[in-house]
Amino acid sequence: MSSDYPFADGYNLVWDLTGFGADEEIAHSVSLSRDQFLEIRHLFVLGDDPWMVAGEYHVAPSIWPHLSRTVPGFGFQREVDYFLGARQALPDGRFWRPAVGVTAPGPVPPP
Repeated sequence: MSSDYPFADGYNLVWDLTGFGADEEIAHSVSLSRDQFLEIRHLFVLGDDPWMVAGEYHVAPSIWPHLSRTVPGFGFQREVDYFLGARQALPDGRFWRPAVGVTAPGPVPPP
């Protein structure tokens, strides 16, 4: 286990796939599990951010079919801009988006 525990290797994270309409309001949103994210991670250029914790990544229309297979029932719409990014899934059920140098609130799950 690395020094990034408890979020090393994508554990205790969820990935939000969020679509924004022209008015910048959320049009669609769904959370992906670690297993779902691993199915589509190779479709993004992540560099030094292999778990997408540094921010949101644009989801280009060319990869929508791949995501549709991974997230059944999620319908993409041409007039909506989609982004994917990670946030921490805390043991008490709350969610918290990671920030550089900030520790997670609440208890940390065992390895």
